[in-house]
Amino acid sequence: MPFILVFLLLLPGCVSPDSSIEENDTGTVSLVVWHSFATESKELATFESQIARFMASNPGVEVETSAIPFSEAARQFMIAAQGGEAPDVVRLSSDQLGEIGEVRVGGQSLLEDLKPHLTPIERSKFDARALNAMKYEGDLLGIPASQDCLSLIFNPLLFDAAGVDYPSENWTLNDMVSAASQLTQGDVHGLAMPVKNAYWWFGFQAGYGGSLFDENGTPTLDSNGSAEAMDWMIDLEMTHGVVQTGTQSESMKTQFLSSKAAMVVDGPWNWATYEAGRIPLQQSILPIVDSTGERVSPLVTYKGWSVSKQSSQKEWSVRLALHLSSSESQREFALETYTMPTHVDVYVDSEVAQNPVISGFLEQLMVGFPAPTTEAMSMVYDPLGTAFENVYSGELDATTALAAADAALESDLEGGG
Repeated sequence: MPFILVFLLLLPGCVSPDSSIEENDTGTVSLVVWHSFATESKELATFESQIARFMASNPGVEVETSAIPFSEAARQFMIAAQGGEAPDVVRLSSDQLGEIGEVRVGGQSLLEDLKPHLTPIERSKFDARALNAMKYEGDLLGIPASQDCLSLIFNPLLFDAAGVDYPSENWTLNDMVSAASQLTQGDVHGLAMPVKNAYWWFGFQAGYGGSLFDENGTPTLDSNGSAEAMDWMIDLEMTHGVVQTGTQSESMKTQFLSSKAAMVVDGPWNWATYEAGRIPLQQSILPIVDSTGERVSPLVTYKGWSVSKQSSQKEWSVRLALHLSSSESQREFALETYTMPTHVDVYVDSEVAQNPVISGFLEQLMVGFPAPTTEAMSMVYDPLGTAFENVYSGELDATTALAAADAALESDLEGGG
């Protein structure tokens, strides 16, 4: 009987009066999905294969996909949703959900609460930390399909040539700087990292004992250890000279790909790109901060699939979001693109567990800290960007700059910015 019911639902004109699914004039259910996978990437190819598989299994459903830049995903979705033109399904990051969760149109949120759509068994299949990261004020605004964070990646050939020991889990930041200094020779630098980028700073701030927010969610950008972490990062370029002047996230990749940098602090999303450059990559967990004894703890963000509140096809949209977040999909993404899974079954999959890249990054993830799913987290980058520029240019010292950033963020949250 269930099979017959599903079959009838897919026939032209046979829509259950209780169903939220609507068909177009041709009798086909149409879904629009926004993703943020890079053009010609392995991630895009894997995503497209998953979409094709979903449509093949559901011949009454047509899925149209559109690419949007990841950094623009939240803004573009909010604009589209407020204009009544939101996609049915959109790929969003956990640290974007707080900003979107605050917006209302006609008293309604922009994203569907997926909790009622998922059974307790379905929810239990995901890492609890990942599922919690996709919640905002109790609503489940996305199904976590992946997680990621920064780690230490290095080129063993350059270490061998310089006679320097490989990074290990016992490394401290002093060890890292010492090795980077020995590896900096000629046009090769020991390390590539954007030293005035807040995203890279978060993990070092945590290692130095600082925190972005207190237990009440109040900004603490200038907490103890935060200024030391900022100075340490900028000194890599300005004092030690182990990072090439002006390195940004894109030039960092170029340097490492061209063997002009021996180490890079980067995430699993670029591993396939480096691998395609025929570099014999290796990865190590980030070092320990000498002065605190704490390990550098990178920010962990989760990406997943959200359903628009405006979608007239919520049931099919949820089915698609679940398909794209399923253990089968996550396993394929992990093995094909080194995308870190959130599905507990995939953690213990033999092929995944035996993959040194995936297991190495999962080890790093376990000592990272989840990005808070709050409006404040989505707003933290602008004031911190200003603080880094002021310290880098010598306009302000790190303590003063971070105090100003903290005050600016609090003002923005109060609506005074």
